[in-house]
This record gives sequence, structure tokens and C-alpha cells, in this order.
Amino acid sequence: MSDPKPPKIEFDFDSLPVDPRDRHEALVDLFGQHVTWLRNWSVTATAQLVESEESRKNLGTIRREKYDTLASLTPEQKAAAREATAATVDRFIQLFLTMASGTGIDQRIDDPHAIRFKIDLEVCEIHNSEVVEQETINRRGKKFFADYWGAGSTDLRRNSAQL
Repeated sequence: MSDPKPPKIEFDFDSLPVDPRDRHEALVDLFGQHVTWLRNWSVTATAQLVESEESRKNLGTIRREKYDTLASLTPEQKAAAREATAATVDRFIQLFLTMASGTGIDQRIDDPHAIRFKIDLEVCEIHNSEVVEQETINRRGKKFFADYWGAGSTDLRRNSAQL
């Protein structure tokens, strides 16, 4: 199966912009690179399970059945399934980021209450786990948080591999 290690990202903490808004955008981009890596790894791992009998052997029977069914498809059908898989993962990410973008009362749970989500990105020292930077990345950005998953200079899909 493909390597699940996090991406090697060219990032120098000491070179983060000083301006708070630009710094925020750089940290959102860092988050986006990890989301994109996870998206690509997930789609690639699914394709590998479809194409590799050996990979499927490592799954339990119940989990394997779906991939065995896909493996029996024609090459054209497999290509369509890969496209549908990528589109589904992309849509999930878009919906998840939209859900995490709400800062008002749109996600009500009862008459006087609503929920909202806060995504904090922390940068910590490797040797002692001391947090040296903390930023809530799903608020106060240059644009609506979910809109980073699309076109733009700080696009969460900026480094997305073509499938």
C-alpha cells in the first residue's frame, strides 16, 4: 500500500510572515498541504486496493468485498470508479470545511444552543513538545474557510496530484 507518512513540506518556521493576516494565511496553507496529502493518499490507497490482489489479502473479509467487486470491473469502469472516488473525497472535504467554517448560530442543536467548530493549528518544538505558535485557522482568514478548497493562491488543493 502507498506510504502513509506525512508529506515533506518545504516550510521554515522562522520565515513565517510577521504580519498577522499573512502569517494566518501561511498557516492555513500549511494545513491545506496536509489535507491535500491525506486526500491524495486516500484516493491512491483505494486505487491500489482495487488493482492489487496482494493488498486486498491484508484486509478482513467484510472490508475486502467492496474492493474485490471493483477489481472485477473493466478498465473503463475502474477509471470511472477512480474518478468517483476522487470526487467523493473532494466533496467530503468541501462539506467538512464548510461545516467547520460556521462561526455563528447556523448549526443549531436546540432552541437556545448551536455548535461550531474550532480548528487550531499548533507548531511545537520537536524535543520538548512546547507550543511555539498557535493559530485558529478556520476563522478570520482572507476568505471563508471552505473556499480555500478551490482556486486561489492559498488553495488547499494547490499541491493536489492529478489522478
